[in-house]
Amino acid sequence: MSSPSVTYLKYKSVEIRSLDGSRRIDLTNSIVFADYFEDILSPCVTMTLQIVSQYSIFNGLPIRGGEVVTFDTETYSGDFTLDGDFSLYVYKVSGIISDANKETFTLHLVSREGLTNETARVQRKYQLRPINEHVTTILRDVLRTNKFRSQNIERTSNSYSFIGTLKKPFYVLTWLGPKGIPSTSSSGRSGTRARGVSGFLFYENKDGFNFRSIDSLVSATRNQVGSTSRENILRYSYSQATTIDNNGDFSILNYSFEKNIDLMKSLRVGMYANITYFYDLYRNRIDGITYKLNEEIQSKLGGQGQLNYPQEFGNRPSRILFRTSDAGVVQSNGSTTESGRDAVDMAKSFSRYNLLFTQALNMIVPLNVNLKAGNIVYAQFQKVDAAKTGEPDEEQSGNYLIKELRHHFEGGQMVTSLKLVRDSYGLYGAN
Repeated sequence: MSSPSVTYLKYKSVEIRSLDGSRRIDLTNSIVFADYFEDILSPCVTMTLQIVSQYSIFNGLPIRGGEVVTFDTETYSGDFTLDGDFSLYVYKVSGIISDANKETFTLHLVSREGLTNETARVQRKYQLRPINEHVTTILRDVLRTNKFRSQNIERTSNSYSFIGTLKKPFYVLTWLGPKGIPSTSSSGRSGTRARGVSGFLFYENKDGFNFRSIDSLVSATRNQVGSTSRENILRYSYSQATTIDNNGDFSILNYSFEKNIDLMKSLRVGMYANITYFYDLYRNRIDGITYKLNEEIQSKLGGQGQLNYPQEFGNRPSRILFRTSDAGVVQSNGSTTESGRDAVDMAKSFSRYNLLFTQALNMIVPLNVNLKAGNIVYAQFQKVDAAKTGEPDEEQSGNYLIKELRHHFEGGQMVTSLKLVRDSYGLYGAN
């Protein structure tokens, strides 16, 4: 018998509103299926609706782009609602087929900020302030949105100064991510060695906008910044012998490992060790600073104490970077940061970004609208064993970060497709 998570769907209200707001059309009886998308590498959420109608909606409303769509459904895992500030907007219509009996087309939707981003620009100079304050200011004053919680705009331990130069808001917000150092990291320099980690991600999920450090995202003890207790991490299992939920709501329907080991690529990007030569135009001097990720990383998803890689290759710098300072432009001392070592912080961040995506796993589970991009899930797989003991694979099983997800709404086929990533092997991390 199929799980109710896969079969149960009730559209409570799905409406599209004309540009002037004078007309509304109910789409609940015209939807064939709907797909909702989130991604920690995407600054806004998107959605598609497949429509088949016995009367003309496209020309009857009419739909010309920019119309507001509200979406409210009831599923076995809870209600899924997009309305008010979280309503979506039509940005494209594709696949239009009309005949005497019906009209078929696909609506492509995006959050309002996705459209505002195309007309807004970051113009002014931003003084030397913590990066999280810049993020909040741009969201509030440039994108003019309140779709964010203070706990989801994580505090940075470093400050930064820059000029907007008429860049789009989403560009600036993602550009600031690699420059951020988490407040929990003991970052800095010790002689010619760089210390700590850096790297933030800016993205939108159903809770709104997030600016989160990779370190906090991979911490198994807190899915939300500031949480002091271990939150409920959903556990999914593929093996019948180790099924966690008898109703099958937390069974893995299908999975495949997309990415695993690529030592050559890791060495080329300098993930394990790199050197940054920093030329200071203001002081007319050059510094060479070495960074080794294995000695600085603390929070990981897997259970290994240290990163597992061949010491012969990974302990020697495999990438050399050269940066120059933007002297005299933003600060009187020629620096854009307090330390004047933003190039070193960038080297730390791309090491951390690359490590996070070391492993990639695609899997399909029964629809669960409570899952969000940026959350951690536990996935359990059966060990490859001819004796078929049903024991879990202690290397492949463990905590994974949801990089992207798709909720598929269709009667009898209610599923959530996940792309999961993680930075290390093993069942549990240090926490």
